[in-house]
Amino acid sequence: MSSHTTQSTGDGVLRAVVANALANALIVLAILLLVLGGAALARPKLTYAGGKVVKRAFGRDGLYLESVILEEKSGQRTFINVEDGYRNLDAATNGAVKQSLETILAVGRGVSLRVLGCGAAARTLTLDAVRPL
Repeated sequence: MSSHTTQSTGDGVLRAVVANALANALIVLAILLLVLGGAALARPKLTYAGGKVVKRAFGRDGLYLESVILEEKSGQRTFINVEDGYRNLDAATNGAVKQSLETILAVGRGVSLRVLGCGAAARTLTLDAVRPL
């Protein structure tokens, strides 16, 4: 009876070692997928759009452009964020960028935009570059 007990104990230890090794392997695989896959998913995607500015919105202070809505030839409208990172630059550059954006992105103007898509399925669009059509 003691040899049967010893064999059962040995089988139990072997099963525990195999289960532990498998669990560790799955954890390592999950970490690799998060690290490698997450970096690829987090990378913003560049897209290009052309059309007419149909609406624009300013921030709470009413001075800095916050977003625009672009209507493409197909009639589809897209909401695009306008970052205000230029506010941290010197006063002359800040004023030049602000005036240029407000002039180029005036309602009714045709523009070509390069946008960054971030977030789930790149649904959050942020202006990267603009040129008049």
